[in-house]
Amino acid sequence: MKRQKAWKVLSTAALLAVLAVTGCSQSAAPPQQGAQGGSTPEQATQDAGGQADMTAKLRLNLKTEPPSLDPPKGFDSTSNEVLNATMEGLVRLDKDHKPQPAMAEKWTVSEDGKTYTFTLRDSKWSNGDPVTAQDFEFAFKRILDPNNAFPSAFLAYYIDGGEAFNKGEGTADGVKVKALDDKTFEVHLNAPAAYFLHIITQPTFFPVNKKVVESNPKWAENASSLVTNGPFKMEDWVHDQSVKVVKNDGYWDKDSVKFAGIDWVMVNDENTQYQMYKTSQLDMVQTVPIDMKKELIDSGEAKVEPEASIYYYRMNTTMPPFTNVNVRKAFALAIDRKTLIENVVQGKQPAALAHVPLGFPEPEGGDFREKGGDFFKDNDVEQAKELLKKGMEEEGWTTLPPVTLTFNTSDTHKAIAQVLQEMYKKNLGVDVKLENKEWNVFLADQRARKLQFSRSTIPADYGDPVNYLELFVTDHPGNRINYSNKDYDALVEKIRNTANETERFKLMHDAEKIFMDDMPLVPIYFGTKVYMDQSNIKGIIRHPVGTIDYKWVEIGKK
Repeated sequence: MKRQKAWKVLSTAALLAVLAVTGCSQSAAPPQQGAQGGSTPEQATQDAGGQADMTAKLRLNLKTEPPSLDPPKGFDSTSNEVLNATMEGLVRLDKDHKPQPAMAEKWTVSEDGKTYTFTLRDSKWSNGDPVTAQDFEFAFKRILDPNNAFPSAFLAYYIDGGEAFNKGEGTADGVKVKALDDKTFEVHLNAPAAYFLHIITQPTFFPVNKKVVESNPKWAENASSLVTNGPFKMEDWVHDQSVKVVKNDGYWDKDSVKFAGIDWVMVNDENTQYQMYKTSQLDMVQTVPIDMKKELIDSGEAKVEPEASIYYYRMNTTMPPFTNVNVRKAFALAIDRKTLIENVVQGKQPAALAHVPLGFPEPEGGDFREKGGDFFKDNDVEQAKELLKKGMEEEGWTTLPPVTLTFNTSDTHKAIAQVLQEMYKKNLGVDVKLENKEWNVFLADQRARKLQFSRSTIPADYGDPVNYLELFVTDHPGNRINYSNKDYDALVEKIRNTANETERFKLMHDAEKIFMDDMPLVPIYFGTKVYMDQSNIKGIIRHPVGTIDYKWVEIGKK
């Protein structure tokens, strides 16, 4: 079955063009560009409707407390939003979503595509210390240290010796990253990875101040002890209430920062957030009330942009009834996604009938998802009933074991969960209990694999389908549902070490088929971004793959 090309309403061509360039060519760094992306100062000021207000602060809603502002530990969208404003890695995505020089002013790549040598620019930490190659070596090895158990460590498995160290089978000395001197940092990969520069734009790979981290294990827990190197520095952090950052005048590219700072509040109610936006207490919102979404989109007040992401529910494969593959398939097939999207989610999302989202270009052209097609039919209720019956007979169940569907606090997540609850009752005769948890508690429980049936939104960490496939290798920290298939594991490992792109993409399609045959998740929809900006705000960069960036914002005077 081939997917209908509904994504074209969200500009498939534009997204494909973006992702096609996220893996930079393996050559010397591109020439530096004044503001490193975004609008030019003159253009942004003109677009903002007048002279930019250099004293203004951007007022945003973080919704909830960031789980951690330690880069490899804060592996979630909330933490990353703050980290991307206050810290910076070797490269940074520009307005065209391409990696550009940041802490590294240039780099070279060896002929075999495995060794990257970065030359650092002169830059300082917010406490005045110089940012050195030794800080990067320390940070990269720290990501992989098994004693830290960072959830994002897998992203560094592309580094030679990284996976072995993280799994307790190697040492820190075996991780092939090295400070050749204060300004030269070398990284050696297991195999060529054209998307490596995109990977290291992820906050996981931001440097940390070696002296600060070694002297204070709690350095990232409060504003007073946070030492950063990005466009903004921490001013105040009232836990569970607000985060305030101000322009970092010690930042190497401070002239590109055209406003005074950012004030985040933490309001986890979409209606309250919307009212704050309408009364000009917020300059931007990233979600809108579900009962108003269609009206706001149709009127043009709310904008929609594509995003390489998927919204789904995870089924813990060691917790009955999801120990049975046919029961899992029944839960995936019994949902009417079209109705759910049109009447509840309302963001022009394509229904997800597979795992890897739209937006990843094939080597010979076209989209990975469109080539791979769908793996099941939407709202296939009769087949779902047959599969549920078969699964229960296989297990000897006359009554299905209790099912608890868990979501984190959000009006949208709650509405989706309630509709799923109704559909499962109507289509399968199954009573599903709903459970709501605050974000930090939810995330901790899901990562600990304590949840039976739980929601996730997974945006791409970098521009390649393997990012989605690697998450479900046995015991991978992103797995969270105890899924395990030896054939799948072996295939993903082969993908990581295959240099020929045509062959590698074929293997990725094979791996996705194995995964979907096992059906350890219930795909719901592929993502879009629905947002509203005040008319005097310009320059917010929303990457289809990557963290939202405020560096180049300009706030027009009203």
